[in-house]
Amino acid sequence: MVTRARRGVTTLGEEAIIFVEAARGVFSRPFYLAEFLEQCRFIMVACFVPLLLVGAGFGTIVALEAGSFFKIVSAEYRIGGFMVLSNVREFAPVATGLMVAAVAGTAITADLGARKVRDELEALSVIGISNILFIVVPRFAAMAVMTALYNIPMIAFTTIAGYFAGVYLVGANPGAFLASFWTQGTLQDLYGGEIKCIVFGMIVSTIACYKGITAKGGAEGVARAVNQQVVASFIAIQAFEYLYTPTVLALFHSSNVLR
Repeated sequence: MVTRARRGVTTLGEEAIIFVEAARGVFSRPFYLAEFLEQCRFIMVACFVPLLLVGAGFGTIVALEAGSFFKIVSAEYRIGGFMVLSNVREFAPVATGLMVAAVAGTAITADLGARKVRDELEALSVIGISNILFIVVPRFAAMAVMTALYNIPMIAFTTIAGYFAGVYLVGANPGAFLASFWTQGTLQDLYGGEIKCIVFGMIVSTIACYKGITAKGGAEGVARAVNQQVVASFIAIQAFEYLYTPTVLALFHSSNVLR
């Protein structure tokens, strides 16, 4: 038990070191732009369909659950405002981070793990290429940028699905739905979600890169690293979310008021 706890603390410390070095490496030279763009392209292609399906599904579920409650008190017009509280502020950023971790994060871990067991990473070091600058930094930056960008379509997917569910299944007035949505929504909600997604991307990329470059034991070790990456990323996202949301609501307490 003590050994496992010590190993966990050591892992957390090593991941923190990689996080700091990667953040510093973004502003260092050389910056491998081609690798960064390739990672952005991969994340964009791999994550679009999962994000679309998750956003549409959960946007519908949220609208139906909230709509059933608001319908009881004859306040269906509030569904639009509730979509801001639930989806724009919370669900869209968290779902984006989780899906990027599950799709792109696992791919990064598997790729780097395969390179590790084939000793390709050591070969890069031998020829004088920094693994941090060439391997970690482009993925770190790409995940932060693409996670933040994907938050926008995720908001659109959840809102559109919620609109159709609220209007055509619950029976809310379309004009009232939109009026409530735009009245409740503010740029603060959008900015807060974007900041949250940037941090999610950095956390996921750090864990994915660490699990990949420390994988050992052949194919079985790579598979184990991928599983560990998913679990660790999900826990880290929820932990940061637990700290971030109460802090923002405490600083901007007017966000708790339904307008």
